[in-house]
Amino acid sequence: MTLGPRTFAPFLAGILVLWPIIAYMGAQGYTGAIAIAALLGLVYVRVRTIRVYAIALVACVAWIVAAQFWAPETQALLAGDILQGSFSMEMPGIRFGLTALAGIGVIVATAAVTARSSRSSLGVVVGVALVQFAVVVGTALFTPQILQLLAPFSDPVLEMPQNLIRNANAFALLLPFLLAWIWHRTSNDYWRIGALAIGLISFAAFVQTGTQTGMTGMVLMLICMTIVKLWPKNGFRIIFSSLAVYVTLAPLLLGWGVAQLRSFGVPLPQSFFSRTYSWELVREKISESPFIGHGLEASYSWTDTYGDHPEWLADAVARYNQDVAFAWEGYLIVPGHPHNMPLQLWAETGMVGASLGAIFLFFLGWRLRPPQDWSPVTRSAAAGLIGVCVAVSSFAYSMWNEAFWASAVLATAVILLQARHDGEAQPSLEGET
Repeated sequence: MTLGPRTFAPFLAGILVLWPIIAYMGAQGYTGAIAIAALLGLVYVRVRTIRVYAIALVACVAWIVAAQFWAPETQALLAGDILQGSFSMEMPGIRFGLTALAGIGVIVATAAVTARSSRSSLGVVVGVALVQFAVVVGTALFTPQILQLLAPFSDPVLEMPQNLIRNANAFALLLPFLLAWIWHRTSNDYWRIGALAIGLISFAAFVQTGTQTGMTGMVLMLICMTIVKLWPKNGFRIIFSSLAVYVTLAPLLLGWGVAQLRSFGVPLPQSFFSRTYSWELVREKISESPFIGHGLEASYSWTDTYGDHPEWLADAVARYNQDVAFAWEGYLIVPGHPHNMPLQLWAETGMVGASLGAIFLFFLGWRLRPPQDWSPVTRSAAAGLIGVCVAVSSFAYSMWNEAFWASAVLATAVILLQARHDGEAQPSLEGET
């Protein structure tokens, strides 16, 4: 049999079968999954044009890789021993760059799939999403039992609960496609009732497991879906232009704007309250090196505690509990990283990195075809995925968490596969610039 550029779909579906397993184990395996997908798809990649937004993306990634070399601690590229299972690639910039390269390969290979070859593969993806849905619901219902069962293999206090949350976040990336696929399956009301039921149960599961990112992601998912419905011509331009502004103004919006909530006396949960001071400190760090940033993962070296900022400590103790002053006093204001990717991009790659990221988002939004030119499933799923990614980017992982970006690219490939099934040639692009 002669391989052509149109048979990548079965390989993609085969890799996606592993999605629930990888998610349940903490989601780090998505990096390896996209690497394998990229290698399998390499023979199917056909690049005919280079577009403006692609140039902006490459420039942004190149700057991120360069920012590795003025970080406070320059790490070795490779470390450990592969035979002993301790081998790793230590430089986050290189990992991020390789993940971006693999992601581009997967997207280009998926864009060459034919409608005929995508049909059965989409059935596999829907099945995988439903399995992941069942796993997340089961986790929400039986969390204590699961933690007890897995205690011999994983820390039931810190590691495993975090893995369960990452599992829920991974499902949130597939949820927009699953809901859109079921909702637009037929005009039969029973399918739409099913989509509503899955959506409501998923939200309840996020609440039960304490997955605040998943809850926020579902809200933003619905907002983005509504935007492309209300503005069928300019919906994607509105979304991506807004994201470009968000990235550009992140230090002002988060480091100063959100902090004003405290001065107005708005009641805040402790976790979000601490996040506002974290973002305020990051804004101060940005002002120390505004143009090129402090280098990748510099935020891990920021060891300020509330004890180092007496006014902030007094505010925390007065708001919550006088008896836990000792806990606040030693608490890191920036716990490893800012838990906001646009702010971290500013802090560690400076105005240059943030501007390149914003330019990429802006040009991408203006090169996407209008929502009205996409099939109902594709445009709803794409808009919903954007909303979920914004939530994760704003509240969860480090900017350099390549496993998240790998999972986001795979979820994007699923939507592109649906577009190819619907007969959309190059669904996301208009023009050849």
